Amino acid sequence: MSVYEYIQNASFSLPAAVTPVDKVYKDDCMYSFDTAENNALGIDVCMTCFQSFARTEHRDWTAAHYAQKRHAVFLNIVKVLIPESKRQSPFRLLLTNSRVPKAPKLEIVQQTDLDLYTTTIQIYVALLDRTLELNASPEPVQALAAQILRTNSANTNNDITAWEHEIFACEHSLALCQVDENTLQCSGCELTLNLWICLTCGTMSCGRENFGSDIKGNSHALAHFDAYRHPVAAKLGSLSADEDKCDCYCYKCNDEVKVPHLGRILRRFGIDLAMAVKSEKTLVEMNVETNQNWQFNLEGSDGEKLAPVLGPGLTGMQNLGNSCYVNSVVQALFSLAAYRDYFAQMSFDFSVENPAQDLASQLLKLYDGLISGRYSRPSGLKGDQYQEGIKPHTFKNLVGANHAEFRTNKQQDASEFLHYLLDKIDKELGLSVNRDLKFVYSSKLVCTGCNSGSTTRELVDTVTLPLHVAVIGTEDGKKIYASTTFDESLQMLTHPEIIEGYQCEACGQRTEAHKQGGFETFPKYLLASLQRIQLENWAPVKVDVPVETPDRVDLAAYRAPKFAENETEIRKEKPAAGHFKPNAEALLTLQSMGFSENRSCRALYHTGNKDAETAMNWIFGHMEEAEIDAPFAFPAGETTSSLVLQEAIDNLVSMGFPAKDAKKALVLYLGDANSAVEWLFSHPDDDGEHAEQRPKINVQEESRQLQQALLDVASASPVPTANYRVKAVVCHKGSLPHTGHYVVFVKVDGRWVLFNDEKVVDCGASTDEIRTSSYIYVLEKI
Repeated sequence: MSVYEYIQNASFSLPAAVTPVDKVYKDDCMYSFDTAENNALGIDVCMTCFQSFARTEHRDWTAAHYAQKRHAVFLNIVKVLIPESKRQSPFRLLLTNSRVPKAPKLEIVQQTDLDLYTTTIQIYVALLDRTLELNASPEPVQALAAQILRTNSANTNNDITAWEHEIFACEHSLALCQVDENTLQCSGCELTLNLWICLTCGTMSCGRENFGSDIKGNSHALAHFDAYRHPVAAKLGSLSADEDKCDCYCYKCNDEVKVPHLGRILRRFGIDLAMAVKSEKTLVEMNVETNQNWQFNLEGSDGEKLAPVLGPGLTGMQNLGNSCYVNSVVQALFSLAAYRDYFAQMSFDFSVENPAQDLASQLLKLYDGLISGRYSRPSGLKGDQYQEGIKPHTFKNLVGANHAEFRTNKQQDASEFLHYLLDKIDKELGLSVNRDLKFVYSSKLVCTGCNSGSTTRELVDTVTLPLHVAVIGTEDGKKIYASTTFDESLQMLTHPEIIEGYQCEACGQRTEAHKQGGFETFPKYLLASLQRIQLENWAPVKVDVPVETPDRVDLAAYRAPKFAENETEIRKEKPAAGHFKPNAEALLTLQSMGFSENRSCRALYHTGNKDAETAMNWIFGHMEEAEIDAPFAFPAGETTSSLVLQEAIDNLVSMGFPAKDAKKALVLYLGDANSAVEWLFSHPDDDGEHAEQRPKINVQEESRQLQQALLDVASASPVPTANYRVKAVVCHKGSLPHTGHYVVFVKVDGRWVLFNDEKVVDCGASTDEIRTSSYIYVLEKI
């Protein structure tokens, strides 16, 4: 049978068209970071399920997909880079008809794939391992191929959604009171760019100096607010006929805002918004440009350019637009031998219907992309030395999909993302992935009246360290801070504190208590974030305190405190697994209202043991049930959380949502009803299907078992190893963690390597940037 005949016969089983609900994955392989550009055989887009696969020397993923699904017909896309000498220059000389001699101007023209690549499109048959030119294929196949090529990829659609920068009006922008004023330049200096017009009085003042940008600013707009308390200003250079795209900022809320009727407000100051032409970059555009182009000091102390490095474990990650916080955290985690060893023994589960929606598949794909070295090679687009790196589109889209902030393309806090990612991995894959990051941190609380107290233990995987902040001067309007040490932050973390108004359960007195925490077990890797965000005038600011960090850190001095001879530890009894203990206060309240103990216990059980009011409402809704006053026994094999989920489903159903959709929303948002409702309103056409490819993870039980196991090991070794060395440091430059830029320094074979998105360079022994910009430390036990 010829290739044409096979394709013609197979075309009857192919979809007639790409429907609006279909997701087309055509950017890279589902199991690797091979693309149409970096793989000699290109990418194969399955014409049945619209997922992409690659045929490489390493592995034939297309054949694997055919073996699993029996999908044989693929759209093959190959892009070959045009030699630089034959490409059209991105610079174009602007010519005018004016007779007046002027200096020539250059315009930078954005280059498209047509300018950079020669593209070949074919139909590939996996069963025959042969291809056919697209224009020689049956017409239905050509039509479907044209639709696949024309349709936005799933990643592109996600990016479009993520870039919708949602800004709201605030109370100050809604109630502006204006006075007359007219100024043509900054009221406090001679700057004529980066001007902000006060929407109360019309005063023109310069904005802040933008980090990573050459746009100047002396913060006179902020000074104007401090002096006159006029809260809202608009950026003059951002003004255009589209009010929604004009930059407006409320200094009182310390956030971007939307100003209703902005055009009418500006007319009072002689500005016609309908005729305005945008002349400067907006805040979003500047932040994206900063993230994509910031070099983060790619020069050494001697002024020499830092040398790019290539090879296994040295693969960069492209900035997708404010995704540097994702890149730095992922690179830090995959620098750990524990992470590499875990995923090295894993293989892809081909029974997973959509790898793009499966966290285990995405983490394994990241492991291969970062560690294999196949994508750490010189790029024709980046020059002979620099690599292009990998694009973690699918991973970022999946991890952030159900999070209000991480699903956007706005800059986020790397520390918050680290916590969220570790928690998500635990819940979906169990604690085995992050086991070597876990440790038991305990707090001892002792009453000063009777010297009785208790110990609270918690299984955690990160710790936030306080920071000693002391201002010693100013320079160019910026505060200069005294340097501190990593050990000083550890001392502050474990320093005793006094709890006033403590109600002691042992002696019954309201008195003072002493509380002190410490490490009861020591993890193989310690993740520690510095508390660089401080409140100044009730507004969050980042403090650039220099932190001196030694190569070695000894945590022995920060062990959990023991009870002294004159102190008595009161051990609280833990309820047996599966045992239900009703909320004592709520039970007493319900009984005082006349409800029986059985009825009250049953109501508290079915409402998650929350409070008396919620339980009372449940009772009123179940008054007709015959067994409501029957002796209450905890149902075997059930948990309170499962019943709470059912109760939450019932509540959403009562609001008009289908039960199937309600359950999916609650599962996606871990029982958070408010987030579930938001998701349901934003996904009205969802089918409610939520396939569980893997058994449910009982994180609570796994945590209990791991905590006990760690405590058992610690008790067997009275003097555990507590010596660490610094393995990686996530650094941040900018005024707030939600702006600026993140990178990570990783110790590789005794030398520091800087991962600045796709730029990976050797820093040698230099640690200057770490000292001034450190944010998250990764310590490795020696």
